[in-house]
Amino acid sequence: MAPIKIGFVGLSSRGWASTNLAPPLLKSPLSDQYTLTAVSTSSAESARVSAEKYGGLFSRPVKPYHGSTEAIANDPDVDLVAVSVKTPQHKAALIPAIAAGKDVFVEWPLGRNLQESIELAEAAKQKGVRTLIGLQSWQTPLTNKVKEWVSSGKIGRVLSVNWIGAKPAEIPIWVPFHSRSPGDGDYGLDPNNGATFLSIPVGHSLSNIIYALGPVSSVSATSTQLFKETKFVGADNQPTGETMPSLTPDQWAFTGIMRDSGAILTASWRTGGTATKETDKARPTLVWLIEGEEGHIRVESTHLFGAVPQVAATHKVILNCEEVAITDHELGNTGLAWLEFAKGEKGNYPTFDDAVDLYKHLDAIERSAKEGRRVNVDI
Repeated sequence: MAPIKIGFVGLSSRGWASTNLAPPLLKSPLSDQYTLTAVSTSSAESARVSAEKYGGLFSRPVKPYHGSTEAIANDPDVDLVAVSVKTPQHKAALIPAIAAGKDVFVEWPLGRNLQESIELAEAAKQKGVRTLIGLQSWQTPLTNKVKEWVSSGKIGRVLSVNWIGAKPAEIPIWVPFHSRSPGDGDYGLDPNNGATFLSIPVGHSLSNIIYALGPVSSVSATSTQLFKETKFVGADNQPTGETMPSLTPDQWAFTGIMRDSGAILTASWRTGGTATKETDKARPTLVWLIEGEEGHIRVESTHLFGAVPQVAATHKVILNCEEVAITDHELGNTGLAWLEFAKGEKGNYPTFDDAVDLYKHLDAIERSAKEGRRVNVDI
């Protein structure tokens, strides 16, 4: 089968695409299944630099585009348009590609909100294109092992699920500290941009739970805002003295009923506590406990990024009182996603429809916290 030809929107010399999305494509067996044929960035100069860099890495000419994604979307030498830009730009970048009948990939979140995500999923469905969303938990060896243990009955019928996750203060985004990347401005602090503490860390964590254990039928949520402002830090991670009011909740919790098992899910996410000081090095960033009639699964971490298993693989995993070693795949979770997508209909990968289902969970959590009532998850 001929390699899938990728046109990459937002693949510059730095950022998530250059460090996590493109590098796996150079490794075997992905190097035989994909080839990069075009890039599109914000300016002609950055596009030229990117095309030269990746042309050398992929040992073939890479076409440079800039500005609107219409040009790269209509390039006959592009099969799949991969988008890695800020969330508010997702819709404008994806619509021309979908209209051109190209398969599409985009990082999570799909859209700025549930409605925009639904619109993008419907557009792709009407055009009949394949979609891939960057929810890396679907490829995480840890989450897949948990899913396997539960589905095979290793712990019997699931009775309850508990998830306690934390974003330590040392990760400088949202609160209490926020790092400004060049040209980033206050992007992550404006809730209208759709890149909030709820949509990203809570969303990715919830994706782990839903993928391993199935969706939630209803939620009763609570949120609070303990940090009224964020302190900006510089490249040295030290406060600059500049602050900005925080506009969104920074602590979330909810209880819910798992649709498939009927088990109670109790989940919470916190931020603000430190994780690297001597007095806090043993503070857990993740505790995930699944109790069944015949056993239990316990996942723990004190790693800075422990609450996002698709990023950090430093977890202590217990199955029925025995510790189990789980290691990452050499392709990484992003590479495994590319691998599954290349399998076509046989592949196991999250689509835009899966992104909408996750957004419906987040929307129900947000509405429940605002309205003080239990909300059904409409999926």
